Amino acid sequence: MADHQPAGDLAGDPLAAGIRRAGSDDAALIAAWLSRPAINRYLSSNLRGASLTPALIRAALRRRDQLWALFMDDGGAPAGLIALDQIDPVDSLANLWYLLGTSTLARRGLTSTALCRLLDANPMHLATVTAWVGAPNEASRRCLLRAGFREIGRVTGAFVVDGQRHDRLLFEKPLPPA
Repeated sequence: MADHQPAGDLAGDPLAAGIRRAGSDDAALIAAWLSRPAINRYLSSNLRGASLTPALIRAALRRRDQLWALFMDDGGAPAGLIALDQIDPVDSLANLWYLLGTSTLARRGLTSTALCRLLDANPMHLATVTAWVGAPNEASRRCLLRAGFREIGRVTGAFVVDGQRHDRLLFEKPLPPA
């Protein structure tokens, strides 16, 4: 992964069919998505209930240990976000999170297809990608399974949503060499 560059340096670069790196021009859209409670309620605690600004998103896009990518709908408009964070170039490992920003596109397989395309292209030359979901987020669990992840365990009571404590379900997906 010696050729890894911050996402901002290559903003707009296609990563796979229908997927491109997010750039500064996308910060307002991403911030709007991430500020919607219906979207952020199942994300990490630092994002849950937050109202994020485009400036914060632009800063995140410059981080060397993250890759933020937008996937498109059938008409070519941004439909959602895939993020790889905690990218470890030595162990070739990253954590995945994602969102569908356009609720009218739900249940069409768009997100799982985008995950498959990005991870099959493997632009970060990773060996394994991990992910987690809060147990009440059954749609996200099904999405990961459709994208070829396997459930590898759970952390009891490690996710709080709507004031209730739930398990955090852990997933992994070994990737083919890029």
